[in-house]
Amino acid sequence: MALTDPQHLSPELIAAYLAHETSAEEHRAAQQHLVACTACRRDVAEAVALTADPRPRRWIAIGIPAAAAAVALFLLLPGQAGRPDGMATRGPGTEGVRQFSTVMPAEKAPISVDSLMFLWRSEGRGAHYVLTVSDENGDVVWTAETSDTSLVLPRGVDLKSGHRYYWYVDALLDDARSSTTGVREFSIRP
Repeated sequence: MALTDPQHLSPELIAAYLAHETSAEEHRAAQQHLVACTACRRDVAEAVALTADPRPRRWIAIGIPAAAAAVALFLLLPGQAGRPDGMATRGPGTEGVRQFSTVMPAEKAPISVDSLMFLWRSEGRGAHYVLTVSDENGDVVWTAETSDTSLVLPRGVDLKSGHRYYWYVDALLDDARSSTTGVREFSIRP
């Protein structure tokens, strides 16, 4: 893995990573580094923002509060049985809502509660994220807000060994759009 110094990803590696031109080993190593390095996550977010389509920002003063209200309403709507296993999801679904990628935990992966970290791809500069974790019954067990692309489960949240959990991240973007990861599943290793 090419680093600018022993502590950070090189600009070339960041470009290759974002273009999906790294080997599987380089990709995995870059992901592991990004989990721990705020500076490199910021560099990746800036690189993504540089390639984003610039749009006029005339309606931000009105659009951001309106989008925030829409996201809040979307999150508060009663759940629907949208998964094949009957697990209740938030709202009427994510049809028509732009989706972005998660990195970890991997879909349906058994995870040790001590190593549980949530990591997702950046939606660009100025994005604000809301992470929600729910249990098999659809009850929210933890939610957190951040402008970063990763969160670690705090010690006070009690996830049960052998149980399945569901998580998703919603993003409110600086141009008053929103996007979501959609619901993902993981389990706590017995």
